Amino acid sequence: MVSSSFKHPLDSSIYPPLIVDFKPTLKNYFTIFKKYPMDTYFINSFIVAFFATLISMVLAIPASYGMERLISKNRERVAYMFLTMQLIPPISMVFALFWFASWLGLLGTYWLLVIGYTLWNVPYAIWLTRGFFNTVPIELEEAAFVDGATRLWVLRKIVIPLTKPGIIAATIFIFIGAWNEFTLAFFLTDTSTRTYPTTLGLFVTHQGILWGPMFATATLGVIPIVFIALLIRKHFVSALTLGAVKG
Repeated sequence: MVSSSFKHPLDSSIYPPLIVDFKPTLKNYFTIFKKYPMDTYFINSFIVAFFATLISMVLAIPASYGMERLISKNRERVAYMFLTMQLIPPISMVFALFWFASWLGLLGTYWLLVIGYTLWNVPYAIWLTRGFFNTVPIELEEAAFVDGATRLWVLRKIVIPLTKPGIIAATIFIFIGAWNEFTLAFFLTDTSTRTYPTTLGLFVTHQGILWGPMFATATLGVIPIVFIALLIRKHFVSALTLGAVKG
């Protein structure tokens, strides 16, 4: 993908594909920024992904903690119910969200996608974070309760700090999902709120697929995710083992 973004149109159609033996060009990148407001689409995607992730985690963290600590019967069934909700295709939400947005006057706004992504991501975020909360010794919470602490205080001051790597990792997963989402954004945005992934469809024309600009667009879309992953790689590695052991 990256190498193809620097190829001339003729080089992109050669089979087998050329990996390094071609003359690189920046024409594809100049083309997409000249014809389309890519900076606006980047900002739109960031706004939607940021608020969808923020709201999803604010709702998922107390819900996941409550499920692990307050529900003793059928806890696993409830957890798997949240997981199976990910099997529902996003396209099935389009009509309901469109009707809901029309009723509230949210068509053509960022909040339509934020609501849609939140509905889609909260169950997944609950599933991701529940394993991390299991690693917190219950004795620490009981000691805090003896000293008069409330459940909310325990969550904020004990549980969240101890599971911070896992929460950060879950947050990144949710953000990546919102950043890359195509289906809902394709059907529920207009030209002013178009998100970055939907711009890939602009290069499928009646004359054929413009591979060079499409690969250039896709390459630029990956850069923010790679940058964020590099910034939090320490927390991400810690999270890989945090939820693996209970107790």
